[in-house]
Amino acid sequence: MSSTKRSFIIGTAGHIDHGKTVLVKALTGHDTDRLQEEKKRGISIDLGFAPLRLKDGSIAGIVDVPGHENFVRNMLAGATGVDLALLVVAADDGVMPQTREHLAILDLLGVDKGIVALTKIDLVDEEMVQFVTEEIKEILSGTALRGSPVVPVSAFEGVGINELMEEIEKASHVIRHKNEELPVRMPIDRVFTLKGIGTIVTGTLWSGTLRVGEKMVIEPRGIEVRVRSIEVHGQQRNEAIAGERTAANLAQVSKYDISRGDVLLALNYLKPCYMLDARVTLLKDTKELKRGARIRFHHGTKEVMGRIYPLDGNPINPGESKPAQIRLESQVVCAPGDRFVIRSYSPVTTIGGGKVIDISPKKHKVVDTAAIEEFHILESKDTPSALLIHLSRIEKPQNPRDIGLTSGLPTEKVRECLSALCTDGKIVPLEGKENVWYILKKTFEEKSSLVLSILSEHARLEPLEEGMDKETLKRRALENWDDKPADLFLEKLTATELIEAKGKIVRLAGRRIEISAEDSEMLSKIVSIIEQGGTSPPSTSEISSKLSIERNKVEKLLALGEKDGSVVKVSPDLYFSTDVIISLQNKLLNALSEKPDGITVGDFKKLAATSRKYAVPLLEYFDRKRITIRLGNLRKPRIP
Repeated sequence: MSSTKRSFIIGTAGHIDHGKTVLVKALTGHDTDRLQEEKKRGISIDLGFAPLRLKDGSIAGIVDVPGHENFVRNMLAGATGVDLALLVVAADDGVMPQTREHLAILDLLGVDKGIVALTKIDLVDEEMVQFVTEEIKEILSGTALRGSPVVPVSAFEGVGINELMEEIEKASHVIRHKNEELPVRMPIDRVFTLKGIGTIVTGTLWSGTLRVGEKMVIEPRGIEVRVRSIEVHGQQRNEAIAGERTAANLAQVSKYDISRGDVLLALNYLKPCYMLDARVTLLKDTKELKRGARIRFHHGTKEVMGRIYPLDGNPINPGESKPAQIRLESQVVCAPGDRFVIRSYSPVTTIGGGKVIDISPKKHKVVDTAAIEEFHILESKDTPSALLIHLSRIEKPQNPRDIGLTSGLPTEKVRECLSALCTDGKIVPLEGKENVWYILKKTFEEKSSLVLSILSEHARLEPLEEGMDKETLKRRALENWDDKPADLFLEKLTATELIEAKGKIVRLAGRRIEISAEDSEMLSKIVSIIEQGGTSPPSTSEISSKLSIERNKVEKLLALGEKDGSVVKVSPDLYFSTDVIISLQNKLLNALSEKPDGITVGDFKKLAATSRKYAVPLLEYFDRKRITIRLGNLRKPRIP
């Protein structure tokens, strides 16, 4: 998107009946009260949305939130993702309880750009306007919105609307844009169905570029969907970018399978979690929060019940900020750096919030000094140390992009630090043609020892086998690893000359099959039985039964016989002596020279003096060896 376009979200905030919805209508011409009950009662109950066109032609999305204390949960669903706060205070009421709570929520969510609309100035005198203006400045002074402009307006008379628009235009130039380079993440705030169209979800696109035709996933439900169409502010689009209010028509899913709080997410981006570490801040006018206290965790458009566990084991005091682990009763989709709000279980009031630091922590002890140290490293974004922590958590190779997404660190910075850590010998690179994966040196050494141990045990238990199937080895030693880095790991281990790989077989370096005298004698007996069978030898099952040994053992011994050239494997269950195969091949070539038009299975049966049971697999063997070619019911000599 052109840098001159400014996609961002304006969120209203303020006490009930202070004129938020009327003000939005004055700015945009849209009535955001869409529910029949809202129109009947004259108050906003749920989120409302309206587009606001700016001078350069770009459109900002306005999220109008309910002001009543009973609907703060809905307000929170709309407040996340806001870039510019439009705090609304009525001149005839002044600052009210929900004004303060909404302001606290915006502060906890890290919203640091705002404008205050002082509404209903037509109902008061100039002295009251000045008084309330000073009151507003005072409550803003201790927040991230301190110094925000206060614009007196009367939505009914149109007074101050132009001035308010000018302030919005000014603010639009200094707003931090959402990241278009990250994968798609859109918390869902509405789900509905339109006849003839299907399931539609709406939300503010937090990151990435959403495109028509792309496959996405609804988390934490794990439902894969396809984007059938996209609409932004009532206009059909091929794509929506981060910062835009977006409606997406989804294929392969019912509206009953999705709800507010779910997230439309790029495939293989973030994994839902039940547990996270965060810096938690309590508001000053609340009670202490003890270890294990039950809370309501608000993130994105989702509310989840959970419990809080300060890492130092002590309560969090009012106004205090400290590291804590939050354990949730259902999953959320978080990224490092995300903001959240916490409310008390009962009575339900906003008590604090914070910033997500770690989305894949271990479950901590009551007092966990090591966890606190790790927390501070991750929070400080000491990149090399943070990378070592992340790699120690996930015992499988990671590429720079994945490390960046789970750690919240910039990918280019991650690449630089990974290179330095490789030089220092702390991590090991697994280099492919198009990508590089990294693993802790300690993990590399542990996995190397495990591979050698498994191969050694396999050699002991299966002395007649050349080695171990590579895929079986990967499943046992490199569980949950992706195929490509697993293959690169084995290649790197092969380069150290500790193991050898031959096709799909992996073995300890220098290992050779050493057949025992007993097995050698048994192999001689098996070969003798096959030779005696001539062109109608017994199957491996029949040999097994005749000699009273396991079929698996027969097959392993025959594999050795095939290697030393005493037998030839014609089909999975049939072996012939090498002399018989050579003789049959010569007879077949002679017959084909006499019958250049080809021979049938019946012809070959007579030639080999055998039954169809053996003639068919023998001819198929000669086809595979490119001696003959099958054309319908005939075999003809294959021309080189």
